[in-house]
Amino acid sequence: MTRLSRKGERFLRNLLNDRSGNTLAIAAASLLPMMALIGGGVDISRTYMGRTELQAACDSGVLAGRRALSKSGSYGAAEKAKATAMFNFNFNATGLDVENVSFTTTDNEDGEVRGVATATLPTLIMRIFEKDTVELSVNCMAELQIGNADIMFVLDSTGSMGGSKIQGLRDAVEDFHKTINQAVNDNRTRIRYGFVPYSVTVNAKNLVSSGAMPTAYFKELSGYQTRVANFHNQVWVEDTQNQSTQYETYSEEISENDCYNYGNNRYPNWGSNPIKDGTAPNPVTSYEYDFENWQYTRRVGRGWWKTKVGWCTRKINVAYTTYDTAWEFSGWDYRWDDIDTSNFRDLKSVPYVRNLDYNARVDVNGSYDPVELAKKVDAGETENIDSWDISSSTWDGCLEERQTVAEWDFDPIPDGALDLSISLIPDDDKSETQWVPRWRDQVWTSNNPSAPCPAEMMLLREVTLTDGADDVPGWLHTYLNGLVATGNTYHDIGMIWGGRLTSPNGIFAENVNKDAEKISVSKHIIFMTDGQMQPSTSVYSAYGVENYYHRIAPPGDSWSVTSRHNARFSAVCEEIKSEGTTIWVVAFGTSMTDELRGCASNGRAYYSSNSEALRNTFKYIAAQVADLRLGE
Repeated sequence: MTRLSRKGERFLRNLLNDRSGNTLAIAAASLLPMMALIGGGVDISRTYMGRTELQAACDSGVLAGRRALSKSGSYGAAEKAKATAMFNFNFNATGLDVENVSFTTTDNEDGEVRGVATATLPTLIMRIFEKDTVELSVNCMAELQIGNADIMFVLDSTGSMGGSKIQGLRDAVEDFHKTINQAVNDNRTRIRYGFVPYSVTVNAKNLVSSGAMPTAYFKELSGYQTRVANFHNQVWVEDTQNQSTQYETYSEEISENDCYNYGNNRYPNWGSNPIKDGTAPNPVTSYEYDFENWQYTRRVGRGWWKTKVGWCTRKINVAYTTYDTAWEFSGWDYRWDDIDTSNFRDLKSVPYVRNLDYNARVDVNGSYDPVELAKKVDAGETENIDSWDISSSTWDGCLEERQTVAEWDFDPIPDGALDLSISLIPDDDKSETQWVPRWRDQVWTSNNPSAPCPAEMMLLREVTLTDGADDVPGWLHTYLNGLVATGNTYHDIGMIWGGRLTSPNGIFAENVNKDAEKISVSKHIIFMTDGQMQPSTSVYSAYGVENYYHRIAPPGDSWSVTSRHNARFSAVCEEIKSEGTTIWVVAFGTSMTDELRGCASNGRAYYSSNSEALRNTFKYIAAQVADLRLGE
């Protein structure tokens, strides 16, 4: 036992001290730690790649969901399906060999779409250490985050927009604001809205009364197709002054009957009464006789022929008459004439003569427009005032466009088409650069033509943004309720003024460029119409009454008026886009014409079949203006 033990001890000691052949054993002993280290790295790398792809797919899914929410206005099954489809398109589950993939999305009151994506990733190496899978989970969120923006709404407010349509438009603009309101997450963001309601013309009353558009931009002597009153019938106007009253007593006693005749200058000889000395128009002195009294004194004669006699007195009124030349009304002439608009453009009440009787008179022979005539009445230079029908007018703010040319081709815009220049500032010395205050009461064709006037335009105005998802500024709500539906469709006049109110180089540059040196601002025009171009040749529009003014087409070419207005519309759209403004076009229940589609910037043209679709379209545009972004 002792020997064996010693031998064994020696063997073991020798074995312990013998280093030959140990490499295999050591390698075998270190294999498992090395597998854990390398396998963990492989599976961790696969986990990282899987989570990265899962996050990217989640982000794309919520962006698609938020975009769908912007377009439809709600986040239901259809919108969630679009989010899921985008997630599936971007996540390659087969390539990653993942299992149990899940993607769910929800929205909230802040307008956010949030998502959660999960998946199970099988391990390759770590399963030998009983780690068979890795659970992947990511969160994602998409929201609207808007920068500084100026949005000008150019809105069709023609007669066809009446009833539910105009209310749908009001709701759509308020929905637009609510979407913008949800998008802002920085209280330094500046959002401004402006408005150009249009029909046959536009209304500048608010711009003028506020001083933003000086009255000097309007002519003080404006030409109109009007009527003038002719005073060519010469008449004499008497001016009689009583000079004295005299009394005469007959030289002897006479009968009472003879006394009455004497009083009327018919005794003892038959004479005239009154007696006039002189002939008109030279001065005339007249003597008018009248019985004054008879005083009985006695009877004379014999028998049955005795008669009473007495003293007779008569009165003589002496008058002196002078004659002035006057001219009596002889009829109206319907023609082009210049009328003083200096007070009218200042929004003052201006008297004018609405009608005349044929015995109305003036002091000087001539032809006078209705405003001139009212001034003559005020100056006392007329006669027979009861023959004058006098009224007054105050400008409603609707205007006639400045100089243009009756052309087909507006590429490029002709030099004479000053109405299509959105940045030209009027020159006091060049009346062609000025506008004309539209004056319906002074425009006469075969009758007094129809002259619809839309609601007033509004310059860009900053809106207060709040935390309330449904908050709408009171002034915005009030303004939208003031929109009225009236008149025909003139797209060009609406877009012209949309361009003027957004031009950084025009008459409203101070408003447009506010804080431009401090902040960057995107500019947008949202143009909405429910109809195609529909000008009228008999309505009093921004271009006068076409049948008489011929500002769009030459005489005898009224059939081409619509095409010419469309050409002008397209030209001004290009002019606006060249200044860096994005145009969004919405066709509301009407076909999307080539002109409307071409006006929009880069395909930003949309069709809405009804009021609900219009509201969703406006929300969708607001989302595009705001820009979809990933949130945290």
